[in-house]
Amino acid sequence: MDSALNQIKLMIKAKIGLDSNTIGHNTIDKIILQRMHLCDIFEFKDYLQLIKHSQKELNELLEISVIPETWFFRDIKPYEFIHQHIQQALLNNQSTHFKILSIPCSTGEEPYSLAMYLLEKGINPTAFSIDAVDVSQRAIQLAEKADYGENSFRGKHYHLYKEKYFSYANDRHIINSNIRDRIKFYPLNILHKPKSTQHLFDFILCRNLLIYFDADTKLIVYKNLSTLLKDSGYLFVGHSEFGSVPGGIFYNSGFKNAFALIKSSLKLPEKSTNTHNIKLKKNPSKKTNFNNLIRKKTIHIENKNNQLLDKAMQLANTLKFNEAEKTCRLHIKNQGEDADALYFLGLILDSQKKYQEAETYYRKSIYLNPKHYDALINLSLILEKNGDLKNSDLLKKRAEKSFLN
Repeated sequence: MDSALNQIKLMIKAKIGLDSNTIGHNTIDKIILQRMHLCDIFEFKDYLQLIKHSQKELNELLEISVIPETWFFRDIKPYEFIHQHIQQALLNNQSTHFKILSIPCSTGEEPYSLAMYLLEKGINPTAFSIDAVDVSQRAIQLAEKADYGENSFRGKHYHLYKEKYFSYANDRHIINSNIRDRIKFYPLNILHKPKSTQHLFDFILCRNLLIYFDADTKLIVYKNLSTLLKDSGYLFVGHSEFGSVPGGIFYNSGFKNAFALIKSSLKLPEKSTNTHNIKLKKNPSKKTNFNNLIRKKTIHIENKNNQLLDKAMQLANTLKFNEAEKTCRLHIKNQGEDADALYFLGLILDSQKKYQEAETYYRKSIYLNPKHYDALINLSLILEKNGDLKNSDLLKKRAEKSFLN
């Protein structure tokens, strides 16, 4: 690789965290070449000198490097969680006002969606406020303008809100002022340690940002998000990011499909259940209860011939992995292969650092059920660990599609 080109990529990473390995070198090369063409520059070394000495051009490069892929009501599970939490707290007189942060807010679809959702569900506008921040000044300007084209309306949840909270003019959909007034937009770079806003937010939505960062940058971001979050607060990440959360900072809250995290300092409440809970975490220590690990997957046992699988799950929950593995293998031998049992065996092997065997069983699970979300995510993490970033990314995209569908 041209050394000047590599230095340009490192500058982008240092400024906004974007790792070229996550989006592909060809993609970021095209971004750089686009700016070079507009500046009438043909050599990487010349463009490198330009951005070193021109803050304006560096800002232009960073602006087009930001990936503004978003739309209204992209995933409402976190909205449902936030609404229920606020409603219950208000009923119990536990709090009267909740602060919410959307980061990155991009062009505003997420914070506006949440405001519309909460108001539609009957939450008093005085009970919450939403801050929306982004590293891109251009994205914030578009968000504050609050008018959108058809590309911002996808999926199946926006129809009611589009009719009720928007006006239409000149082929654009304009958000009503009562929604616009609920959001406070301002620039913020999450790579920089927060100073004056520590422990302010009850809820933080930071979804589909961390997939663009390498492991070291993710750790910085999680630490900064922890600083911004109240000790009793919840952090929401994207489902493709959920499997690689640093356990020393955040843990799974246990609420299905919301992908809500709590601070590691907040003790998880014990919950009784009649289903079998499988948690995902790499290499749990002997002192860690398998029931309190990072990611929850519920498997419903639909017949009475699964006593061995029940036993295997109980053994895994007490960290008796060798016995759990033998019992799970016996279940598969007696009952035949099914996607969930194969996934669970892969998970047990994964927890024992038997990554090659775990990969085999995750793949078998996916073969039987190509949309098995947890098998896809855990296989992607193994491939990422082995340096196969391309196929790891493909599996994460498949997992995202399986979750949304």
